[in-house]
Amino acid sequence: MRTTKVRDLDTGVTTVRLTGDLTATTQTTVRATIGTAAAECPPAVLVDLSDVSRADSAPLNVLAAATHQAQRAWGVPVLLYAPTPQVRRCLGAFRTLVSLYDDRWHALTAVHAHVPRWIRQRLRPQPTAAAEARAVLDEACLIWNLGLLNEPARLVASELAANAIRHAATAFELTAGYTGRYLRIAVRDGSPTMPRPVDTRPPTCHVPPPETGRGLRLVEITSTYWGATRIPGGKIVWALLRTNRRRSPGSAGAADPGTP
Repeated sequence: MRTTKVRDLDTGVTTVRLTGDLTATTQTTVRATIGTAAAECPPAVLVDLSDVSRADSAPLNVLAAATHQAQRAWGVPVLLYAPTPQVRRCLGAFRTLVSLYDDRWHALTAVHAHVPRWIRQRLRPQPTAAAEARAVLDEACLIWNLGLLNEPARLVASELAANAIRHAATAFELTAGYTGRYLRIAVRDGSPTMPRPVDTRPPTCHVPPPETGRGLRLVEITSTYWGATRIPGGKIVWALLRTNRRRSPGSAGAADPGTP
């Protein structure tokens, strides 16, 4: 079983393509791939089943389990589409647990029908861009009724923008998305150099030292999770803010959940 993740940078939707046989030995790979895609908190994860050549009912349970986990942990919907006749028959046992569509168009239509909470703004690498990034998050938090997250969201957006201005020196794109459990803030720039904080030790105070990497330490302290993902022509640096503002164990430090 081969798995491929592709992110649509216009809509934020991630597509997972499965190719090969879905068996008891490959279902772990499938679940991990869908789980990793959901952990980046896109508006939705679409799973393309058109190239699944063989599957039995028992291994297909992994799709129901992955759907449940993505919704429970991250608030991210998982939609399946384009099953072969055999896969469709076998998925009948899980029809109340999965969302299944005939093709990609119908799956995307279902995503758009729920009006994904997604804002995107392209910014130039100039000093005023950090203030523009804060304004975007002001608008997002107002529209999505996330007043309690407004200040930390402004801080994260400002620091990610400043980092792109200082180190990437390219035009960059700021996106914000809300899944119901997490507010995701991300900056995509044109530099392949991955970010590095000053150190990854748990902070002993809330004021990092004034040195290179300070902005990433602020992002680390403020967010529940943060990380960086390589993409063709650059990278995406992202952070998640949980709506109840509780930090999760092991959240300090960057994590790269994989290339979309």
